[in-house]
Amino acid sequence: MIMESFFNFRQSSQLQRYKKWREIGKRLNHQIMKQISKDVIFQAADDFRFLKKSNSLRFDSESETHFLMDRAIHDIPMDGGRIIERYLDQNKKILTGDEQKLLDALADAIYSLFIVQRVEAGYGLHLMDVFLDKEIFLVDINLSRTVLEGHVLATRMVSVDGITFTTGCVCPFPPEYLARLKDNFVRLFEKKKHQMTWAEMMRKYNPYFFIIMKQAGIEIDFGDAV
Repeated sequence: MIMESFFNFRQSSQLQRYKKWREIGKRLNHQIMKQISKDVIFQAADDFRFLKKSNSLRFDSESETHFLMDRAIHDIPMDGGRIIERYLDQNKKILTGDEQKLLDALADAIYSLFIVQRVEAGYGLHLMDVFLDKEIFLVDINLSRTVLEGHVLATRMVSVDGITFTTGCVCPFPPEYLARLKDNFVRLFEKKKHQMTWAEMMRKYNPYFFIIMKQAGIEIDFGDAV
């Protein structure tokens, strides 16, 4: 009984912090998006194959716009830095302590591939980072209700205030895709390791996961996204 009460308290505490940082993230996202240039948007769109020959953008669903903005904010270096880094640097004097803390975490967010080891419904997922061989607990209410043990997730992870969550865009795959997805990036890094770090490579080439997901016809749900 005591142990059950402890776990319930832990879950309640983490979910409260999760919701707090999600709300702060939503407000910041709206501000950051105002500073994204057309060039960055078009680069992100081209990476996801949303950009057509007429220089128009074409989306098959609203969720694809989430991927576009996530990449524009976190991955594309323009004029000396990524949007997330530039926004943080330019607004340090007016940010609250929590905003500064979250933006620092977002600037250090890691994109990787994860295996779902165990699900705690209504709470989160126990994951293994395929590339870093590291276990993490992901707080995510929606994913905990939609993915299964053994499934594979490609996403960007943010760690702040003792909890880890995604930036809102997740590419889920059935277990049989693991070897293909993992081997592609292992081989790629062998070619690129003298040109860029692992983190830089993942930022540059992570649209691959989205493209494979779309080719496979896998549907996604952003019911709990930032």
